[in-house]
Amino acid sequence: MKKFRGFFIILLLSLPILFSFTSGGTVGAYSTFLSPEGIQFVSYSPGWDEHKLIDLYKELKQNKYGDEINMLQEIRVEAGNHSSGDTKGSYHPVSKTIVLYQGDKYREPDDYRETLSHEYGHHFAYYYFPSHHLPFSKWQKLRGINIAQLRWDAFWNYEENNHSFYPQEIMADDYVLLYGATNNVNPKDVYSNEAFYLRTQHENQQLPNVLENKELLAYLEEESGVAIDKSRLVQTPSFTNIENDKISFSVTEKPNIAYRLNIELFSPSNEQQMLELYAITDNDDNEIDFSLNDVGLGHFSDYESAIISIDVVDLTTSIGFETKETTLNF
Repeated sequence: MKKFRGFFIILLLSLPILFSFTSGGTVGAYSTFLSPEGIQFVSYSPGWDEHKLIDLYKELKQNKYGDEINMLQEIRVEAGNHSSGDTKGSYHPVSKTIVLYQGDKYREPDDYRETLSHEYGHHFAYYYFPSHHLPFSKWQKLRGINIAQLRWDAFWNYEENNHSFYPQEIMADDYVLLYGATNNVNPKDVYSNEAFYLRTQHENQQLPNVLENKELLAYLEEESGVAIDKSRLVQTPSFTNIENDKISFSVTEKPNIAYRLNIELFSPSNEQQMLELYAITDNDDNEIDFSLNDVGLGHFSDYESAIISIDVVDLTTSIGFETKETTLNF
């Protein structure tokens, strides 16, 4: 562990690619606000006054936190783009600063809700788990990720198109799902698919579902002292049965979870039929059914095979994910 910490310190001091050593001064700022925890909120965008900075502070406080919040030094809103283009935020561990970009485009505090949660997730991760960006960390092992699946060269070879494969970014997104601010979703938006498009999900959908990793969750709680709200956890649906026109899946026993079955049916003549079927759970549902009869397509025995995946969104939190594609032969 001492070797890991020493290596971590060397990386911080010698590789400024990811970290800013800029002073947190407020010269040229349009507005400032100092939170009770001592966090300096600074606006370098003319549309962001003190009232909006206070509301941004309220957005920050919607995330779950522990002692680490007292170490956060600054949250800065800048008008222009980051050097990498459309990036909305970044975190700088040495100065313990979150920078939010494009303040001229994003004018309201809730426009940054998910970005702020993600960047605060970096702060949380570096405070409690400083070795998480190194191979063979306990986090990496419990997360169930093979070392070869990830990119470990962010310090010296950072590329935006590899963003979802850097361990730092994976852990920050884990924080968003486990501790981040949440939103309600209108059930009417399920059938228009808006709920699935706007859900809060992990950037890397190829990884195991962190919302069902009990061993990892226990480790995060033990090390940080910050409890995870178990009501936000959602299991990956598990296929159980096909009978006549109906296909069934075992799901989390929890109301107001919306599921969209994406199914591509293949007839014996290899003709394809693509469709989407929907279900929303009630209080005691631990299994959901999708019926071909609802769309007038007969029985599964009329087809040879299907490729399926399921989109999931919790209507009480907007948290969700998509399962991997699976082939079923009838």
